[in-house]
Amino acid sequence: YGVEGFPTIKIFPGGANKSHSDARDYHGGRSAQDIVSAALDEVDRTGVPKEIPEITGDGVFKETCEGSNKICVLVGLPHILDSMASGRNKYKETIAAVAKKFRGGGAFEFFWFEGGSQFDLEDTLELTFGFPAVVAVSLDKNAYVVLRGSFNEKSVSRFLTSISTGRQGTVPLRKIPEIADVEPWDGLDGTPIEEEPLEDIMGWDDEDEL
Repeated sequence: YGVEGFPTIKIFPGGANKSHSDARDYHGGRSAQDIVSAALDEVDRTGVPKEIPEITGDGVFKETCEGSNKICVLVGLPHILDSMASGRNKYKETIAAVAKKFRGGGAFEFFWFEGGSQFDLEDTLELTFGFPAVVAVSLDKNAYVVLRGSFNEKSVSRFLTSISTGRQGTVPLRKIPEIADVEPWDGLDGTPIEEEPLEDIMGWDDEDEL
């Protein structure tokens, strides 16, 4: 690869139709932040955007959120019948845009779940005011804080910045919430539940009415 001295940094572009022969020299700054930023920029150009995972069970939540200096950002989205697929995807795009801004630091991990599907989580974190809702949780420090502003990229970004700079007050976490096992979203619109007619429930028929 033409390495003539040390230290030498090479960038290997990702994406389709790329190979080791496409490697090029890195000429940017040499601080850790400079290198990380350059790598993330390369991901933007040639990689696939990271999918924000849905909370569908206890395993991935604890595996990702437990440990020191980890802050999990949980985003509750409206029920699929309230937003349908197009609305939900727009909410997810907002989450992804915020996650992209904060990915370099490594402190924040992002998840989403459907409002009403995680009763104990919502009760423990006091998510009782409707959805979408955003809450940041630190299991290590037994603390959490709920976003009280509107749900948009600017508001959520400002909220997370205030957390990372220590300017955001927190609430003690009284217990680790239990995560229910749920079926992952299939990416489709929801199907309304057809209510059974009252006549069928009560066993009435036309003769009874007469």
